[in-house]
Amino acid sequence: MLPLAFPIVAMSQQIPQYSHFLFNSFGINPATAGMKKCLDMRFGYRTQWVGFDGNPKTGFANINGSIKSKKKQTLTVKHGFGASVVTDETGPTSFTTVSGAYAIHLPLSRKTTLSFGTYIGVIQYRLDASKLRTQFADPAISNSSSSFIFPDISPGFWLYTKKGFFGGTLTHALANTIDGFGYNSTLARHYNFTAGRIWGDVDYISYVPAAQLKLVANSRPALDISLLADYKQSIAIGLLYRSSDAVAGLLKVNFLQYFTLAYAYDFTTSKVKLGSSNTHEIILGISACPKTAKRSMVPCGAYN
Repeated sequence: MLPLAFPIVAMSQQIPQYSHFLFNSFGINPATAGMKKCLDMRFGYRTQWVGFDGNPKTGFANINGSIKSKKKQTLTVKHGFGASVVTDETGPTSFTTVSGAYAIHLPLSRKTTLSFGTYIGVIQYRLDASKLRTQFADPAISNSSSSFIFPDISPGFWLYTKKGFFGGTLTHALANTIDGFGYNSTLARHYNFTAGRIWGDVDYISYVPAAQLKLVANSRPALDISLLADYKQSIAIGLLYRSSDAVAGLLKVNFLQYFTLAYAYDFTTSKVKLGSSNTHEIILGISACPKTAKRSMVPCGAYN
């Protein structure tokens, strides 16, 4: 959330949220970079609260892959790399983030791996003062810069097996102070924790319950709970509940061996529904490995 020093403190959405948070796991947690054997890409767009003036709109693209030691060992350290670009517009503010990612995957046993990773990049924040309306001359607006750039670091960890996963991310670890943007404006640190498990046979019918907890100072915790049912890793349907905000329908379809298309439709349940319609999210995934390839250590039912 971004505090702006007007006569009262106002709060605005500061980082994007996703209903298909598992299908965009690398976009949220850098420690998942390189979990798959092949290059993996995601392209997505989300328009939230359609019809609401100044509603959040998010576009993103990311890619990640891995480098594994050529030594033939059962327990081998693996290195992951990736890059991410995110653009977001909410009301008079917008930003673009460009980041590189590195992750190291450390095998704890034959079945369990722990990875650590971080995003390192830059953020360009922008303010369109022409979209702001006040009844008097407010220096917090008239003296605001229109654009500024600063560094950003977001570390994370990921513990996973073939059947389960748990991870956490700290976004905006530097908590940058934004000079020239109102008074005492800062990027708040956002904490994200994700956990889930795969039940059933991933080659036939499997179920993936998962939860995501989002925490930020001076704001109410947000909890997402989802359940996906997957048929032969060809088509998956599910539901998501977002505390005090929405219920979403989830759909994911694999096609042409290398492609996956995911769509989410959020039914707004909060008071925002009085001034808006609902939310659309679409993500295209492209994997360099065909869906018929041999299964890897990645819990494919959750991420593909």
